[in-house]
Order: sequence, then C-alpha cells, then structure tokens
Amino acid sequence: MSKQSSDIPFEHRVFSSKQTQLILNVRKTKFFREVLPSLKAYLDGNKLQITGQSILDYQEKRLAEPRQPRPVPQRIQRKLGESGAAAKTRRVEARP
Repeated sequence: MSKQSSDIPFEHRVFSSKQTQLILNVRKTKFFREVLPSLKAYLDGNKLQITGQSILDYQEKRLAEPRQPRPVPQRIQRKLGESGAAAKTRRVEARP
C-alpha cells in the first residue's frame, strides 16, 4: 500500500513552482527573481521540484528578519508634513 501525500510530513515532500508560489504567497516574477535562488530545487525531467524543508527554512529566515515598515506614498508624506492651516491657505491661493 502506498502512502498518500497528506501522510508524508511537509519537510519530506516536494512541491512544484506553482504550489510553492501559493504556499509562500508570492507572484511569479518575484518568485523566480528573489525567492527561488534561496530554495533547494532540482529538475525532475522538465519539472522543477522544490523541497519542503527548503520552504520551511526560507520561512524561518524571513520570520527572523526585522519587520520592514511599508513605504508611505509621497502624496501622503506631503500631507503629513503640512499643517492644516497651511494646506487650506495653499488651496485657496491655487484657485483662479
């Protein structure tokens, strides 16, 4: 009797590139440019297979990194830098 894939522990399984993109929640371009070089993968015929252990290792490495703040769009930065009165004055002066 053969084991079903759900019986095999995650770290001992292999995943396709599409499955790995879904697991890591990254899009195709970012996956192939940034993520794939740090994963252990091999070709099985013409199919790329990625090891479950390397996916877990990648996730651990990402969790260990300090959290990066999201960039604030420039238009919001300008609004945050202005006082309320100065912003109102500028809007009035800008009208014809």
